[in-house]
Amino acid sequence: MVGATSYLHLRFAVVSFAVALLIGAVAVLAGRSAVVGDQHESAAQSTSRLVSAPMRELFADAATNDPPRLTPEQLARANNLTASVVPADLYTLRVFAPNGSALYASDGAGDASSPATAPLAWGTNNIDGAPIFITRVNDGDYFVEMTENAVPIEDRIAQQQGTVLSMVALVVGLLYVLLQGAFWLITRSIQADHRRLVRLYVSGARLRSSLDIHDVLTQLTRDATAAVKGDFGIVALYDHENGDMLLRATFGQATGTIAHHQRAFEEWYMRRCVITNTAIITAQAADAFHQFYGDVPEEGQLNIVCVPMTLRDRVLGVVAVLKTPTSRKNAFPADGVRQLTDLAVQGAMAVEQAELFQKVRAYADEVELSYDSTLKALTAALDAKDDVTEGHCERVSKLTSVLARQMGVTERALVDIERGALLHDVGKIGVPDAVLKKPAALNELEWEAIRKHPLLAGVMISKVGFLEGATPILMYHHERFDGGGYPFGISGDKIPLEARMFSVVDAYDAITSDRPYRAARGHSEAMSEIANNSGTQFDPMVVAAFQKLMSSRPELRAQAGSTHSRTRVRGHEDDDGPRFIESVA
Repeated sequence: MVGATSYLHLRFAVVSFAVALLIGAVAVLAGRSAVVGDQHESAAQSTSRLVSAPMRELFADAATNDPPRLTPEQLARANNLTASVVPADLYTLRVFAPNGSALYASDGAGDASSPATAPLAWGTNNIDGAPIFITRVNDGDYFVEMTENAVPIEDRIAQQQGTVLSMVALVVGLLYVLLQGAFWLITRSIQADHRRLVRLYVSGARLRSSLDIHDVLTQLTRDATAAVKGDFGIVALYDHENGDMLLRATFGQATGTIAHHQRAFEEWYMRRCVITNTAIITAQAADAFHQFYGDVPEEGQLNIVCVPMTLRDRVLGVVAVLKTPTSRKNAFPADGVRQLTDLAVQGAMAVEQAELFQKVRAYADEVELSYDSTLKALTAALDAKDDVTEGHCERVSKLTSVLARQMGVTERALVDIERGALLHDVGKIGVPDAVLKKPAALNELEWEAIRKHPLLAGVMISKVGFLEGATPILMYHHERFDGGGYPFGISGDKIPLEARMFSVVDAYDAITSDRPYRAARGHSEAMSEIANNSGTQFDPMVVAAFQKLMSSRPELRAQAGSTHSRTRVRGHEDDDGPRFIESVA
């Protein structure tokens, strides 16, 4: 910002200097022209008054003679008048009748031609290289032409032009200096506003970056204290329901300590700040704040500025900053109070956002508890339907979540995986009890009923929006990696990763759980069975991750199976010969 301002100032200085020079040049040219005109007019008026007035009667009488002429007496009188009134610098004086005939010439030379003139005119010329100034006067009855030395006139013109040049240079210089000063003041004001807005933006961004009310209050108290260079900060929120002021946070600048509170805090300036919705600047006894700050002076007073936290004409609380007395008359400058007021508005938005999030989070927790209760109710219904699956769903749900977390699944997806694993066999509610509880081997029709339970689960859960993420496990947990599973017969990566992970955990739990016709097998046998079916029934990548998990966390082995379960697992021979695992639990 400083570099950009310096560059801008340099550009402005160059441009303003060029503009000042242009204005000065125009002013000099106009002034020089005005000086020349004024001097010429002044000389002509002076000469006209000096010569024509005394001779007016004489030449008027001569112009009436027929033919117009001066009598010898009039000529002698004209010569005497000329000698007495004409200055030494006047070279010649010639008078003409209206018809153009010469009446008089001071140098004795007659001129038959009379110039056509305006009532008063002048001009310049040269005689033998010497400048002359000619004045012509039309008095109605006669014309007068006076020729005089132009050197004194030009000297006066040169002197006045020099004065004009000096004045213009002085004015242009002052104008340039004033422009630079005005630009500096304006840019300084803009820079100050820019810095204030940047600080406000940064503080607002920090306040809005957290949805935790304690973090928001901590940041607000610190930023407010720094905004007016105070020593202590206080944030209190106003409870609109009962009208109480609740102290929420205090901050000490010297120690950098922040303390959070939740208690009533009644001070008149805070109450007035809330009621009037305006900033309050006052002073209070220092001992009133000893309970909050250990480094408050024992005696004396503290200067306090208190501003409202206003949002949509509703005061949510107040922000107060305390400062020890100084020699300065105004402890809180207007700019500081303005910045603190802007910060309080940002704090009000952040506090409302955090409080709303707390409420939504509380509602969400209640809803999630309701969801979990619903899931447990469905699981309990499944256990009542088929006591063979008792405990199986909860075990595979926990172990699948652990495996998914190790494989880098996001926390949000873990919730859906856990729910899908918990409800993976909910479709069996639609399978007849005679099939589920049949102790002997199932025939093809009975197997067909069993194979439909993933589709039944999908139909059931599709009506429940929050369980939509659980459908991959519900519908695809009996698919095989080689495509030999059901209900769709898909293979490889087409099977959702959640279902591929769950199928490994489901098989492990089935192998390590008791069967009605034999006891559960051990961990080593289960891991060997899963490894033998890697690439056919199971995804090799998932099998490798599961092996690594069970190797690094031996405590999971004891949690995998239960001697109280009576999960039924059948071994089959597929068309290619190798044995595969199919869990009907």
